[in-house]
Amino acid sequence: MRVRLIFVLLTVCAAARGSTSLDDAIALFQSKQYPAARAAFEAIAKAEPRNASACYYLGLTLQRRGDEHAIDEAAPWLEKAVQLEPNNPVYLAEFGGLSMVLAQKNTSYTAASKGREAMEKAVQLNPENLDARQGLFEFYEQAPWPLGSSAKASVQLGEIQKRDPVRALALSVRLKTDVKDYAGAFKICDDVLATNPNDYMALYHYGRTAALSGEHLVRGLESMKKCLTLSPPSPASPKPTNVWNRIGLIYEKLGHMTEARAAYATAVQLDATNRQAGDALAKLK
Repeated sequence: MRVRLIFVLLTVCAAARGSTSLDDAIALFQSKQYPAARAAFEAIAKAEPRNASACYYLGLTLQRRGDEHAIDEAAPWLEKAVQLEPNNPVYLAEFGGLSMVLAQKNTSYTAASKGREAMEKAVQLNPENLDARQGLFEFYEQAPWPLGSSAKASVQLGEIQKRDPVRALALSVRLKTDVKDYAGAFKICDDVLATNPNDYMALYHYGRTAALSGEHLVRGLESMKKCLTLSPPSPASPKPTNVWNRIGLIYEKLGHMTEARAAYATAVQLDATNRQAGDALAKLK
């Protein structure tokens, strides 16, 4: 009788939660079956309101939808995950990053403050969380006074430099190109290439800066082509499809449209989801 009662209780719980377990729902998310994953996480979150993992993954799933309302709907779920597990650095970093995007989208001081506080706590709990450090760097660099601080941005960049020089190089160059300080961006790359002529990221960012600025195009093209002979230093580094896309941009600025089309086509062939290259190719046809 007792065994039967336990079975009945388990069945009722399963029915209340839905037929998909948390692990199965996560598997749906990881396989990019987002509509099914969303339904599963919503069912679990409804049946288990204090399930922080379900809230976290539901927020991620909504965010992946990518439309104009996605992050607005995702933010409350990520915030709830943080409220349920306030010392989880992964949840804090994700919520902080999304809050920063939301702050920019909606010009929200509240969202900006929440984002900064979440990422600061994420870094305190896990100093090796470079995504959170990068988020803080970008926040302090871009936010207006009194939220922004170039000194605090430099601290975060320095900590990133200690742990991941490749990421720090990319951030430093992007910081210059964002304000159209192309000379500064080229100098950062040149300083690295003076000691290591085969530095993949310095070569890539030299070429990227050339494509953006229209300056030093020939050398930029040579730098990008050299990248194709090297291996990307990490999975997060620009891939060959990204390199070919930049080569296409440089060829366009040089007025070599046949070569530009071929470069964009190669980028799309390597990765059909490369929308930048696909759009550029469509414009040239």
